[in-house]
Amino acid sequence: MDWPVIWQYRAAILQGLAYTVVISALAIVGSFLFGTLLGYLRLTRHALLTEVVNGYVEIVRNTPLIVKLFFLYYIAGLDAFPSGLVALIVHQSGYISDVITAGFRSISPEQAESGYALGLSGRQVFVFALLPQAARLTIPPLTSQFIEVVKNSAVVMFVGVQELTFETQEISQATLRSFEAATVATLLYVTLTSVIVGGMTSLGRRLRWA
Repeated sequence: MDWPVIWQYRAAILQGLAYTVVISALAIVGSFLFGTLLGYLRLTRHALLTEVVNGYVEIVRNTPLIVKLFFLYYIAGLDAFPSGLVALIVHQSGYISDVITAGFRSISPEQAESGYALGLSGRQVFVFALLPQAARLTIPPLTSQFIEVVKNSAVVMFVGVQELTFETQEISQATLRSFEAATVATLLYVTLTSVIVGGMTSLGRRLRWA
């Protein structure tokens, strides 16, 4: 093993890590917001809208991420970074919508009825009565979904985004030190996912006591 060789490429590794952090953070926020919207629409009383959203979610979940990525990059003509970001958001939002839908369905119907009895509108009931309870219930599965975003971000290397996996593979080929390069990448990915777990765990505690 020759770790000093890897150290010489620290600038490239940090650049790749930065790309991974940025695209993962944006994809987490985007997929959460879009997935929450889809989850809410699946709970509406409009049968046609619900069926359309359900159909969309099924298509998204049953299509590989890399197919979405290649479609956006090679067919839609988006640049590498936007195509990777949109593909990650679209892909993960389908799974997050399931989490959100399940969270709301686990709440007793009496909770909403109490809100309506107090004169709240449907939007107010959703925001002030249902959403806080659903947030507490969905923290564990959402944590898993956010970790999936980080892991799936490596796929964007196939369209030339120079994220962490891309850079470590370049280093591996240049130095013939595959073990060292892969070890560094693994440790950095574990660090990122550990930060997500720690943050979500802390948020879960705060919501539990709110």
